[in-house]
This record gives sequence, structure tokens and C-alpha cells, in this order.
Amino acid sequence: MQHKLADIKSLAGFFIICMLINALVFFKSIPVFFIPDAILLAYLTYKLKDLDQKISPLFFVGGVLFFGFYLFSPEPSDLEYQNKFLVTLKPFIYICILALYSSNAPKKSLYPFIKGVVVFYPFLLIWNIALFFIKNHPPLSRLIPEARPFFIFENNFEITFYISCFIALVFIYKDRSLKNYFLLAMVILLANSRSGLLSFILISPFYFWTLDIKKRLIAFSAAVIAAGFVVVGRNITQISGNVDRLQTLNLMWSTYDGSFLELLSYPFGHGIYAKLPTYLCIKLPDFAEWFVGNSNNCDPIMLQAFYTRGLFQFGFYVTLLIPIMFFLLVRRETGTKLAMLIVAPMACVATSVGGFSNGLAFLGVLMCVYAYVQVHHPNHQPLHR
Repeated sequence: MQHKLADIKSLAGFFIICMLINALVFFKSIPVFFIPDAILLAYLTYKLKDLDQKISPLFFVGGVLFFGFYLFSPEPSDLEYQNKFLVTLKPFIYICILALYSSNAPKKSLYPFIKGVVVFYPFLLIWNIALFFIKNHPPLSRLIPEARPFFIFENNFEITFYISCFIALVFIYKDRSLKNYFLLAMVILLANSRSGLLSFILISPFYFWTLDIKKRLIAFSAAVIAAGFVVVGRNITQISGNVDRLQTLNLMWSTYDGSFLELLSYPFGHGIYAKLPTYLCIKLPDFAEWFVGNSNNCDPIMLQAFYTRGLFQFGFYVTLLIPIMFFLLVRRETGTKLAMLIVAPMACVATSVGGFSNGLAFLGVLMCVYAYVQVHHPNHQPLHR
């Protein structure tokens, strides 16, 4: 009894600390973009001494693509604004990391952390909504759609990480409680993220399949409520007229005159240094200002969605190859079915934001792989398929 009481006090203290961190980030706008990659770098450095797995050949593919685009991409004629090309190259770095470290899971079980994220994160979102209300006083009818709650990072990335935790909890640790699914549905409803909703829709049928008929109907009802709220709250049926992913996709598509054959004629895209043509990017000056800090900077990162800027910078073939390589590297450890589930959230969020180039989304994938290794291969030996 005393042991359980101590655990409760410890969890309550941790939750209060998280609330204070969220308030600090919310009111002070502290830069946090570097944190996921800093955590990743620290872990890789710590585990370097334990590297003992067979290197996947995809390590060399990722390395060639990294240096190929870095060294041989055509230089733009206008160098006034340098592209954020390191962000663009991150998928190749993550591919190399998976190829080298996929079997090198931490010795301490990830289950308490994963369970804690699934249980506590929804309440942090509620706390963040309360902070938003205190600061902005919006009408209650628009509170959740306008708040777009988060903990530390942009909520599209956090939802991706949260869904990765749910996948690990349900499909790796076999904790299939309806309570976990209700918490997931609650997060989707509160976060009001379209890419999060897409991931939610993709993984939910696999969860339903693990339940009996009665529980399946209950879970399905929760899914409909959450999905319906996002559809109505984000006005999904009318996004084509907004500054949104469809507009940036259409903007990129214009550079190829709307021709798929023209797109294929650039097997390696325009490279990582080329700007969007000025006559196109000036159509969204506010978007450029928001993403790259200057309305005259035509950095392709303003296209926002990974697939959109990937088609422009990498070309069709390499953009298609990136998710395939992620899938093959995850499958190497987990098998085909689970690899599809693990990669799905990152693939879905890539329709909206960075996806394969985001450190938090990648940490979610790596965490799922490590959870599988801990459960099925406790000696941390690589599984060769």
C-alpha cells in the first residue's frame, strides 16, 4: 500500500512539473525545436559503445542520398536567403540511424514511460486549453478549435508521437483496455488535427479487430464522436479555399505545369538549395513569413508538408523511396504487419508537416521498435528477416 502511494505521489509530482513546463512554453514562447534531436543525439552517443548489430545495406543508401543532395544539388542564383536544407536532409540521417541502432534498445523498460504518456497527455491538453482561455478569452463554442492545444511542440508532431505510444501500448505490450482507446479518442478530439485524424482512422480498425463485438461497438462509437468533432471543427469539406496544404501542393504542382510526366522528368527534383519560383511563392507571402521569417524568402520549406516539398526538392522517385526505406528498416525488427502500423503515423503527418524530417515523429518510430526489441528480444540481439 505504501509502495503504491509513493508511486501515485511520484506521478502526481511529475504531472505538476509537466504543467509548469507547458505554462512556461505557452507564455514565454521558448524555442524548443531542437529538443527531440538533442535527445536523440544524447541517446546515440550513450549507446555507441553497445553497437553490435549487423548494418542494414539501407545505411549506405541513406548516406549516398544525404551526401548526393548535399554536394550535388544545383546552387540557386539568389543566395540572399539560404535554404534550411539541413531540415530537408534529416530523413536520410534518420534512415542511417535506424540502420545502425534499431536493435540497441535501452536496458530499462519503456513501458512505464509509454503508459504514462498515454494516460497523462490528454489532461495536459486540457490544461493547455485552460491556459489558452485565460490568455485569449475566446467564445466557448470556438475554444477547442482555436486553441489547438499542445504540450511543448506543434501539436501535429505531438499527436504523431502520442499515437506511436498507443501503438506500442496496444500492439506490443498487449494492453488493449478500452480506457486507452478512449484516451486516444479524447486526444484526437482535443487536438483537432487533420493529420492526427488520418492516423487515427488508419489504426483504429486494427484495434477494433482485437476486441469482442460489444467492446468493438463501444470503441467505434468513441471513434465516430472524435472524428465527427474534428471534421466539423476544422471544416474539412471547405479547406481548398484556405491557406492550407492543398494550396501549397497546388503551388508546387504549378512548377511542373500540372504535368505528371514533367514531374518525372526531374528524377532528383530541383535539389535542396533551389528556391520556389518567385512568381509562385509571392502568392502566399503570409505563409512564407510564417514559416521562414520573411515574405521574400522562397525556401521550399514554406510548402510545409513533407510530400509536397519532397516532390519539389527530391523528385518523385526519392520521395517515394523514403517511406519505403523507413518501412523496410522497421520491418527488419518487428515484421511486416507491425511495421505498417508503426510507420503509419509518420507517413500520415507527412501530408501536413515535416513527418519523416521531424525528430519527435522519428523518436516515436524508434521508441516502438525499441519496445518490440525489449519484449521479444530481451538480449537486444538483432532480428534478421
